[in-house]
Amino acid sequence: MLQELYLGRVRWDLLLPFPEQDPGDRRAGDDAVGRVRDLLRDWIDPAVVDAEGRLPGGFLDALQKAGLLRLMIDPSLGGLGLSWFNACRVIEEAAGWCMPVAFTLAIHNGFGSGSYLTALPPGPLHDLIRERVSEGIVSAAADAEPTGTANQRRTTVATPVEDGAAYLVSGEKCFIGNGPVADFLDVSATVVADDGTESVRLFFLDTCSPGFEVVSTHEFMGLRGAAIGMLRLDRVRVPAEQMLPELSDGWRMRPGWPEADPGRSGPRHAVAPDGAELTDLGQLALLARHIVIAPASLAVARLGLLWAKDFVNRRTIDGKRLAEYEEIRRQVAEQAAEVFTVESALEWGVLGSDSADTRRDLTAVKNLTSAAGWRAIDRTMALLGAEGYETAHSKAARGVPPLPVERCFRDARALRVAGGVDFMLDMWSAKANLAAHYRPGGPCEAPPVQVDEHRLPERSRQHLRSVNREAERFADLCREWTGRLPSEELFARQRTVKLLGQLATELLGMAVVVARSAGLAERGDRTALDLADIACAAAGARLSGLWSQLAAEGDRTGSDPSAVGAALLGDTDPDTPAGDVPQGHAGNGVCEAAPRRETEAVVAAIWCELFGREEIGLHDDFYELGGHSLLAIRMVARLRDALGVRVPVRCVLENPTVTALVDALGSDGPT
Repeated sequence: MLQELYLGRVRWDLLLPFPEQDPGDRRAGDDAVGRVRDLLRDWIDPAVVDAEGRLPGGFLDALQKAGLLRLMIDPSLGGLGLSWFNACRVIEEAAGWCMPVAFTLAIHNGFGSGSYLTALPPGPLHDLIRERVSEGIVSAAADAEPTGTANQRRTTVATPVEDGAAYLVSGEKCFIGNGPVADFLDVSATVVADDGTESVRLFFLDTCSPGFEVVSTHEFMGLRGAAIGMLRLDRVRVPAEQMLPELSDGWRMRPGWPEADPGRSGPRHAVAPDGAELTDLGQLALLARHIVIAPASLAVARLGLLWAKDFVNRRTIDGKRLAEYEEIRRQVAEQAAEVFTVESALEWGVLGSDSADTRRDLTAVKNLTSAAGWRAIDRTMALLGAEGYETAHSKAARGVPPLPVERCFRDARALRVAGGVDFMLDMWSAKANLAAHYRPGGPCEAPPVQVDEHRLPERSRQHLRSVNREAERFADLCREWTGRLPSEELFARQRTVKLLGQLATELLGMAVVVARSAGLAERGDRTALDLADIACAAAGARLSGLWSQLAAEGDRTGSDPSAVGAALLGDTDPDTPAGDVPQGHAGNGVCEAAPRRETEAVVAAIWCELFGREEIGLHDDFYELGGHSLLAIRMVARLRDALGVRVPVRCVLENPTVTALVDALGSDGPT
């Protein structure tokens, strides 16, 4: 779906009818949802977990015994054999009670060692993981490093020893979910071949191995109780057969998306050497991130709506319930629309994979769901005011419902960071999808999407046409940018690429909301159409803002934030190559008494450029011309490029004419 939007096509033929969970599969998940609900009520007091910053002793064993650490594992290995969607339901139930428990479950079931079983061919590594999973382990994926995960290279290194029979792995990992409590984990490391080439590979190891150390458990503003920590490996020996073979067209944790097969739909698979079909590692990674972020975002949005309804129904202003005020009713309706958006995106990301290649969509869904969840809880905080900001403990002490809005608010912010920081994902997603416009001969042409609009409610038809128009406009813009700039140059304009990614995400959200609401309305749920109206209106407003920002990117005028940032960071203006400012002559920028010194000519030309004037007098006043501190920051960056000198911003502000500034520089010419 997502790549098609970059080409101006909305695949309504895939979205309609909107996918639904099979009733039999839903019944299979009901038991697991009830199981985690009962276990949490027996074991977990969320306020105590938040206060103490840890889960109670023995709780992980209880999760293991209940099969909740093997949600999707085959029953022959002690698992529940659930579908991905049912696993999402379990995580949502947990997040609605205690977010740290939800993270523990989601990270283990999504990224844990057991998830590799469907992707590994028969062999020693498959047998080892199968054995450890059947024994009952807590596992983790150790990838993030102090240098960050956006790097292609890992500072953790794996050195071959014993003629290649084993590797010694050394390095540090941080922000590793379940790392401090894991029995078994996979570690990413750089391997250097004999010819000097490097590759990043995954190594599976026991945490009881000599040289493995848990350095610390991180503390965050939220998620208190989730075991997320820093690990250190000092020459940990790992047998060569415990290195993940290169089976896929993309390592599962590297930021990037393999090219989709044109016209291919349905889940993507790799093929083992023996010809067996294996689940693609890249798809597993995207689904794993989905199970960590989307269900938790849905739980946050639902709680926000529940608490908002409770509050506005019990609070009054001058004897009138808040729920009777027009703006309050609008706020609650917008809350409900956020819930509907998250539900629709979550369902499409998993259930839609039966008919479409949703891998690229899952990247956008991460931001779509986490942003909607965040907007929902932020709106709840605003509605409740001081009572929202107040802790549950404080509320209980004064006798009002101890709704944990403040705790949920802190926990929910993690969803914008976990699984990839939001703006980075926007950029990576846009780059991957814009690549189609750079293919030789352009993107593959496809026949127009045909859909029988007459079977849809009139309101759905209106939204469908609106999304089609916006998608065509978006594709025209993508063609304009890719036609104007080579890929390296366009991708270097990170703000532009990010905005394109955000636009595509909003369009995807509108499409899935419209499609799902049409299906529900067909079965008699007319409220779904109302929620779709509200969700699309809000998305349309966000789209308008994005269009405006992109227009400004195409015609950059005024202060360039990138240049301001470069100056504030002590760097030169990254958008102005050295030599752009004329040196050694005044050009056509100076009148009155022409500069008598070369430096005056350069400074005067810079003033002409920054003030947008054809002429500048040597004694024209900086402030009278409209100068301000941001312009002064840009000016010192230009002066540094042109003259090779560092000029304090204060120097410009205290010497507000060309002559005074040159005198302050104390030079008769460029240095």
